[in-house]
Amino acid sequence: MGILNRRPYLVLFVAVLAVAIGVAPALAKGKTFLDSDDAKEANEPAKYLPDYDKLMKGRDADWVYFPEGSLKKYKTVQVKEFTENGKGREARNAAEEGKEYMEQWLERAGYKLAEKDAELVVEGNVFNAWEPGTGARIWGGWMANPGVGVEVLLKDSSGKVVGEVRHKNRGSTIEDAVENALEEVAKAITDGR
Repeated sequence: MGILNRRPYLVLFVAVLAVAIGVAPALAKGKTFLDSDDAKEANEPAKYLPDYDKLMKGRDADWVYFPEGSLKKYKTVQVKEFTENGKGREARNAAEEGKEYMEQWLERAGYKLAEKDAELVVEGNVFNAWEPGTGARIWGGWMANPGVGVEVLLKDSSGKVVGEVRHKNRGSTIEDAVENALEEVAKAITDGR
């Protein structure tokens, strides 16, 4: 009689195990940028990076793609002026701050800055920058802070893409949001994830 009572548990265990094995690869794959809500934002163009389909959820930055992993093997870095494809003066102003802050955070991460012939070339783009609306200013809170969205493209000296990062952040001003975002982007670049 004992064997008859155990049989349903054995069948249930095998069924749960089969489902877990079938679902595990899908869960392990991770979420890509194109499958996310971020990709559906109408006011945030995704037209700068070449491989949006390869961007995965990052640790320090929102979305990252590093085909070779860590970029610590590169010692010198050249940062080009940031561009903007976001709308309005906020995006333009944020792009003007990009190069300076990217250099600052990469230098703090241990990279040596170079004006030319660097092992790693960093190009950046501001895809969105915003000041909070009147309602957010009245009610306060984190939503009352300005924000920025940046994309960073990393190439080796031959021009081969070795990394892509897309990240949004907030700050007390647009300039502060740019600095905060690029600090986290620099961490992602250093870690390669």
